[in-house]
Amino acid sequence: MMKIAVDAFGGDTSPYSQIKGGIDFLNETKDVGLVFTGDKEILERELSKYKYDSSRVFIEHAPEVISNEEAPTTAIRAKKDSSMVKAFDLLKEDAEVAGMISSGSTGAVLTGSVLKVGRINGVLRPALAPLLPTRGGGRVCLIDCGANVDSRPDFLVQFTLMAVCYMRSVYGIQNPRVGLVSVGVEDHKGNALTKEVFEQLKKLPINFKGNMEARDALTGEYDILVADGFVGNVLLKSVEGTAQMVMGELKSAIMASASAKFGALFMKKAFRKLKKSMDYNAYGGAPFLGINKVVVKAHGAANPEAVSAALRQVKKMIDADLAGGIKEELEKFSVNE
Repeated sequence: MMKIAVDAFGGDTSPYSQIKGGIDFLNETKDVGLVFTGDKEILERELSKYKYDSSRVFIEHAPEVISNEEAPTTAIRAKKDSSMVKAFDLLKEDAEVAGMISSGSTGAVLTGSVLKVGRINGVLRPALAPLLPTRGGGRVCLIDCGANVDSRPDFLVQFTLMAVCYMRSVYGIQNPRVGLVSVGVEDHKGNALTKEVFEQLKKLPINFKGNMEARDALTGEYDILVADGFVGNVLLKSVEGTAQMVMGELKSAIMASASAKFGALFMKKAFRKLKKSMDYNAYGGAPFLGINKVVVKAHGAANPEAVSAALRQVKKMIDADLAGGIKEELEKFSVNE
């Protein structure tokens, strides 16, 4: 039976969100088991609140927790009884455990992925690749969003090929449209890094649309946005912050007068649709592409819906043999030599 490890103490609302989201996923899915890592007594008490197939739920006792304040490498090496390290150990050593999710420290998740699970042969640097909502209800993959703040051109070329494989094999987009995040759409725009990457991407047999500006990230004109981790993280946080600001200002404007409140009643369905389209919880987490097994970093504040979405995401990636596909993609273009 395929199993997915869940770091049950890695988030702001742990273990409630991890348990509730995990059980919701389990009850809608067949032939998948979940291994919750964390304090056994607390997990058993939380699990007792729900109905589920107990033959598909397992607990790995891990009394320690890695916090966001700890140095990632030190924490991964020192806290061997932490919920995150136990999840990584299962992923590495148990053949049935094919993937894991964690809402914990991003740095620790990245470090543990490399040190414990290892990179796919030929991968220069793994990269984080979250999905963002786009106009019209679509999605776009942003790679990298923070795993590599200092990148070389060949890193970004590999990021692109891994993302193409991801969107094709997991989401069925056969010829994903690729945009290189830059300061202008003209071919000559950008810094030394993006200019070199632009020339290399032009030579690959992919659907490369050229440079794109950050303001066009969510238009639905692209399926993949390529950036180094510094630029990608700024773009991601800007999108998140803008969405929160817009929703907050909209709510304040509605609550400012009786007439606005009355009018909002007729717009309730539209507002609900808008909120859902901008809610990161519906999109799961950010997969760490380039690792030998599936690792997904969920948002630190992930609610049960987000945990369920992340688990569905992990299952899709496992079913698609994404790691094997990435290896073949890189070998095909000799980018991993």
